[in-house]
Amino acid sequence: MRKLLFLCFFCLSGHSFSQSGNSSPLENKSNANIAYELTNPLSDLQIVSLQWNHNRGLGTNQAGTNQTLQIGPRFKIDVSENWNAITRVYINGDKVQNVNGVNNAGMGPTQIETFFTEKSNKETIWGAGPYLQVPAGQSGEFGSRQWGGGIRAVFLTKPKPWTLGIKTYQSWSLGGPTGAGTITSPGTGTTNTFSAWPFMAYVTENAWVYSLDSESTYNYDARRTFNPVNAGIGKVIRIGDVPIDFSVGARYIVSGYPGTLQYPGTPRGWGARAQLTFIIE
Repeated sequence: MRKLLFLCFFCLSGHSFSQSGNSSPLENKSNANIAYELTNPLSDLQIVSLQWNHNRGLGTNQAGTNQTLQIGPRFKIDVSENWNAITRVYINGDKVQNVNGVNNAGMGPTQIETFFTEKSNKETIWGAGPYLQVPAGQSGEFGSRQWGGGIRAVFLTKPKPWTLGIKTYQSWSLGGPTGAGTITSPGTGTTNTFSAWPFMAYVTENAWVYSLDSESTYNYDARRTFNPVNAGIGKVIRIGDVPIDFSVGARYIVSGYPGTLQYPGTPRGWGARAQLTFIIE
């Protein structure tokens, strides 16, 4: 994890140094406009985000907790005169405490998504493309050990200062250890899933961002839905010439997979979230 953090900050520092003395397009944008673009997963902004989550209610006695750190670089590629490709990588680290007697830390699966979207100033836009999940090779305490692949799509409308939309994907198993996280099939979960993440955000003239979303995921093999709801507040500021978004929030797990002696299940009850996003271009 330390190496991943160092790499991200090294890249940010190198980018800032290379831009010194030159006029950056970000300098011509207000903090409020940048905050508004951040609420759009298909925007042209290239970013690196660090997201921390604290969750409770893990294990058979629901006494366990975990903390996750997700590093999420996002970058844009001009595919043609009329189309962009927006690619984002999610690198996940996890630390579990008192989960069925286990205290451990390691890497979770890595997700890679790409949205092909039309270059447009329309209020309602969409994007779709491939999705891949790569297992981290850990013991299975930090997520599925299966490979997964499928399709992701996002639909949204931007009646400023609001952003309203839904992000969805369908994933299928591409191989790896089976198991749906139950007593009769005790593995660490499968990648046969369908997910729908509705989201909404409101941005003020002072670059404050109020957001609400749900990360609902249904696992076909476990026949269960993991459904956390997140509410957050954030603000875009500038440190030197670099715009940065700070946000904090609370989350509540409406439903999840039960824990067994072989499988920690998914979190339950209340949790917390904090995120730091560097806008690099």
